[in-house]
Amino acid sequence: MVIPRVWRNLRHSLRALRKNPGFTAVAVLSLALGIGANVAIFTLINALLLRDLPVPRAERLVEVSLVREGHKITFSYPMFRELDRGQRVFSGLLGWAGSIRPNVEVNGGFARSNVLAVTGNYYSELGAAPLLGRLLTVEDVNPHAGSTSQVAVIGYEFWQRRFAGAPDVLGQQVRIDGQPFTIVGVSRKWFTGLTPGEPPDVTIPITVYPSLYDMGREFTLDDRSSLWIQITGRLKDGVTIDQARSQLQSFWPEVLVATASAETPGLRRRTFLSMGLDVSPVRTGFARDLRAQFSRPLYALAGIVGLILLVACVNLANLLLARAAARSHEMSVRVAIGASRWALAAQILTESLVLSLAGALLGLALSYWGSRFLVAFMTEGTVSLDLRPDLRVLSSAAFVGVFTGILFGFTPTWHSSRQDPAVVLQQGSRSLAGGAGKLGKALIITQVALSLVLLLFAGLLVHTFEELRFLNLGFEKNNLLEIIPQAKPGGYQNLDMNGYREQLIDRISRIPGVRSVGFADISIPSPEAPEQKQKVSVISEDPITGFQVMASQVSIWPGFFKALGIRMIAGRDLQLADDEKHPRLAIVSKSLAERLVPNGDAIGQHVRYSFWPDFQNLEIAGICEDARVLDLRDSAPPIIYLSYLQFPNWGPWGDLYVRTEKSPEALAKTVDLAIESLGHEYPLRTATVDQMISRFLVNERVIALLSSFFAALALLLASIGLYGLMSYGVTRRTREIGVRVALGAQQRCVRWMILRETLALTLFGIAIGIPSGLAASRLIASMLFGLSPSDLSVIVTACLLLLAVAFFAGYLPARKASSIDRILALRTE
Repeated sequence: MVIPRVWRNLRHSLRALRKNPGFTAVAVLSLALGIGANVAIFTLINALLLRDLPVPRAERLVEVSLVREGHKITFSYPMFRELDRGQRVFSGLLGWAGSIRPNVEVNGGFARSNVLAVTGNYYSELGAAPLLGRLLTVEDVNPHAGSTSQVAVIGYEFWQRRFAGAPDVLGQQVRIDGQPFTIVGVSRKWFTGLTPGEPPDVTIPITVYPSLYDMGREFTLDDRSSLWIQITGRLKDGVTIDQARSQLQSFWPEVLVATASAETPGLRRRTFLSMGLDVSPVRTGFARDLRAQFSRPLYALAGIVGLILLVACVNLANLLLARAAARSHEMSVRVAIGASRWALAAQILTESLVLSLAGALLGLALSYWGSRFLVAFMTEGTVSLDLRPDLRVLSSAAFVGVFTGILFGFTPTWHSSRQDPAVVLQQGSRSLAGGAGKLGKALIITQVALSLVLLLFAGLLVHTFEELRFLNLGFEKNNLLEIIPQAKPGGYQNLDMNGYREQLIDRISRIPGVRSVGFADISIPSPEAPEQKQKVSVISEDPITGFQVMASQVSIWPGFFKALGIRMIAGRDLQLADDEKHPRLAIVSKSLAERLVPNGDAIGQHVRYSFWPDFQNLEIAGICEDARVLDLRDSAPPIIYLSYLQFPNWGPWGDLYVRTEKSPEALAKTVDLAIESLGHEYPLRTATVDQMISRFLVNERVIALLSSFFAALALLLASIGLYGLMSYGVTRRTREIGVRVALGAQQRCVRWMILRETLALTLFGIAIGIPSGLAASRLIASMLFGLSPSDLSVIVTACLLLLAVAFFAGYLPARKASSIDRILALRTE
């Protein structure tokens, strides 16, 4: 009996919705946008934060970490070998290192690539299979292999990007910082190893890693003071994490003693021997930086799209309520001839579920494209996430579809079940379901309040983006190129870096159209989060004050301030003559000078920076304006600028800044050729500073755009709801309006009567929405810049915009009411 009844309700619902194609299309599209947006954001959250690594039995993978002063760090290779030798709880203990992006040469073309160094059991423990050839094995990890006998596995994306997917790639060579590696295999698509979103381009044996990593000194596998290898283990069947932790810690002190360096006596040795060990689950992989970068904007977007879905549900509930009210006479007749009241309620609920599931199916299709668009937009193609819908995503789409169907279908279902058929039949058509009026108004007020919350969110986030986009940076960003030079293999070997840098800057300066050239060890803006920037104390040696300030250090080449347009306030700029043979000089920012010497002139004062001997007697030669060269959000960063010429060992690291007279893009290729012509470097990336700032603000831009889009959608839905309610009210009150007109009411009075009701509902919604929006905006306070969550201009603008939309939504029904023919209205029954 149940299945035939459900099938009958389903057929009736499809037939009823087919008879109202306009209503059905609006309802399904509204739900598809709301559900699709929610599923798209959940797909990203799932791929980045929730999904297990695509390897067999990912729940058995654990991270083994070295703990020093409460922070998790990496191990030395001798530690890894001692742990592997003594452990009894893992089927395999694998080591890997991937913190470098060296030059990878393919067919003469250079590019920095993500290179991963692994132990021989890396692929086998992760259960990976090759797409072509084979993967690395234990036999490939040979500490004594020569430089010409090394092998490598390339990733699927790298194979497509650099080899165009050529099937004959096996046996070809790639050169990593000049060292040849023979390609023996290609990994499968979506294989990211232990780092979701960041698949390795090239995977090499871990024994080669020391030869690629420049630590400024000789570095070997047996180096006990270098902590660089990450360790992951696969638990044996039946072994828990607590058991693994206990077994490893039982012999951990012996590992520390066996691997302690003889070159670290005294306090440093005691610190080394006091380090701890931790074992924690890692089923979702290692992506700390990626998750830290995108988790906050994703959760903010999740809240926004959740609100828009709620707005859509309230709007549809109101439309269905009006539709049910219009059909109340029909429903009462059906009850009178024997239909069950609850059967009719089930029919209405079935219609809402059909609408929501249709919206969920269309929304799932929209989410497939939307999630890919978001990843491409937010990461500019640098992140590769597996966005294929899995059971969790499909289940969430089905759950949201059913939940929304029940949510917006409950109100009309509940209303229909409470109606007395006898009363409805006695009232006739003069008062079609008048009782639905108060409930419909309550839904409209709720919708307006939710729309205002979304408008406040959008206003705050758009204002934040605009503030960051048009900041006074303290330097001139227009007509400014930023070039990252990258050394060719062996390009810096036996090279006088200061002499080379001077030659390079001089050559670029002679290019027609170039005004000035600078060089510094920073990128503008810095890709690091402000809390990750290392600051070191600067201490003034004034015998009276001796102030100590935490400041950031920037190494520059003479001409940097001129190239960026940073104004010198006092003193002088660094010169080419200020080399290592002369007293050490420093330029300090205005904010640092004021903190070091609050009541005097900082020029000529001596300061101590950090603890290195060369930094203990620096003379302040000049004071420059504060500039946002490190953090766009910091208007007065304390910065101390030191000269490359006085510290020659810093020479290899830095970015070039080229100030041009006209369009910098027109000179980009010429500048690149000038860098390559000297034979030591090639331009890794050339872009304008304005472009780099735009890329840096991509998250803020995406959130601002999407929040604006969804706020506009909420406004549209609110206007549709207001228009629908007022139109229905005018239709229901046709006879009343006709009587008013017959008694002498003016058209403008009738229009104002309808508009007044529309604006009253809107004002009620605003009264509820303002405190709700202020409370909710506290959740995004950390994302704001240049304004507070209670910014008055944003609140006023949002309220006025909502009132304007409400006015236009109510004007058409008001105009219709004022034009009712009184004779026809009086004949209405």
